[in-house]
Amino acid sequence: MEQSKIVQYISKMERKDQDKFTQFVESPYFNQHEPTRKLLHLIVKETQRKKPRLGKEYVFGKLFSGEAFDEQKLYNLMSNLKKLLHRFLAQQEYEEQPFQEDLHTVNWAYAKNQFDLFTNRAKNLHKKLEKIPYRNEDYYYTKYRLQFMLGYYGGQYVDRSKSDRLQHMMDHLDKYYILEKLRNSCHLTAHEFLMNTTYNFSLLDQVLEYVEKNLAKYVDDSSIMLYYYVLLTLRHDSSEYYQELKKIMQSGYNRLSPLEQQDLYSFSQNYCIRKINQGQYAYQLELFQLYKQGLTSGILLTNGVINEWDYKNITTLACGLKEFAWTENFINKYKNHIPAHQRENAYNYNLANLYYNKKLYDKTIETLNQVQYTDIKYHLNGNDLLLRTFYAKKDIEALLSLIETFRLFIFRNRKITTVQKKGYTNFLRFTKRLVILKNSKSTYTRKEYIERLEKLHSQVFETKEVINKKWLIQETGIDLPPEQQAAN
Repeated sequence: MEQSKIVQYISKMERKDQDKFTQFVESPYFNQHEPTRKLLHLIVKETQRKKPRLGKEYVFGKLFSGEAFDEQKLYNLMSNLKKLLHRFLAQQEYEEQPFQEDLHTVNWAYAKNQFDLFTNRAKNLHKKLEKIPYRNEDYYYTKYRLQFMLGYYGGQYVDRSKSDRLQHMMDHLDKYYILEKLRNSCHLTAHEFLMNTTYNFSLLDQVLEYVEKNLAKYVDDSSIMLYYYVLLTLRHDSSEYYQELKKIMQSGYNRLSPLEQQDLYSFSQNYCIRKINQGQYAYQLELFQLYKQGLTSGILLTNGVINEWDYKNITTLACGLKEFAWTENFINKYKNHIPAHQRENAYNYNLANLYYNKKLYDKTIETLNQVQYTDIKYHLNGNDLLLRTFYAKKDIEALLSLIETFRLFIFRNRKITTVQKKGYTNFLRFTKRLVILKNSKSTYTRKEYIERLEKLHSQVFETKEVINKKWLIQETGIDLPPEQQAAN
């Protein structure tokens, strides 16, 4: 019984949630079955012991003293408790949703023709909606439902000639749909970039065209404008649209919900990362400032938890900017903010990255050996870092062996996107040529060597998809001309 789902669910709940669930089960409105209540108390009590006593016969004896053991009776009791748990979780979620209690009260009063209560609660809900600082999907949906009931109530019982309520209903229904369509399209488009997948966005083009033609109508709806410009930035990779996101960050930030604030930071950061990967390294400092702002404001943490890839990206960026003292403090300060099952992997990889940038190569390899490649990203990033470490140590044999192993992994793996495959394949191809060229330097005249190095440099510079492009360009040993520096 200790391994049963209901016991596992209850044992993993925080103590305060166990207390709430106990109150729920003890409420006669939700439960009037005494054995079910006793079962919950027994499970809570025993799961707090080092060695819980939850054998079926023992539990049955505690609940039904003097009766012969009946396994089916115990299973029925556990099933009843599980149903109560599901209802409790639904109730918790319901209570955490803004406006739901008010909206359902208005809806009940309207359905039961309790019009005094209906008009009173509708007026109260309207006041609540006008007080909130942001206009997200909860706001638009609630306004739609409220205007729906007020509109049809007015048309049926007050004055049919007044149609403004019904028009407001349609307007807020449109805004709710547009916002949800744009927001989800942003996340799915970003997911397409990360994973080897595609989505059918259905009416998205029509929605974008409609918003573009009616920008004046939505200019004060910060949430819609946020996801509209995020999506355009994702689709067109344009700095023009990114500048619009910066304007929202500067002037419309406080009109966004906490979730939308997170999205604003996340998509802005991802845009900067893409530009950096394209060779536009001026975005590194801008991205670093975004990360520091996000850490200071707490927006990069969700309930005190930092995403392991934000943790990695911040470390990589700060190391690239030679902010070593800041980086070491960040790695250690935020280690315990990473989810426990990801913590050691993330910590070891990023510590290895710091050691590499400080040119402590043996410590880099030693720390990388503690990283488990349970995720495709760690496999890619870990091998990439190990490759550059072998290069720095001039361990040619280990380096060439790793290049070939890494190349086969990239070629065979179906979870890597086409763009990523091109980027890594080009990186490995150019790295191998660079290693072989430098290792055979003595076989060329100085002029021949420089010519070959310059040719390789040009090919790297002109190739669009190359992982670690900046590193490869630096390792050619050739300074970029002013016009190329500006382009990069």
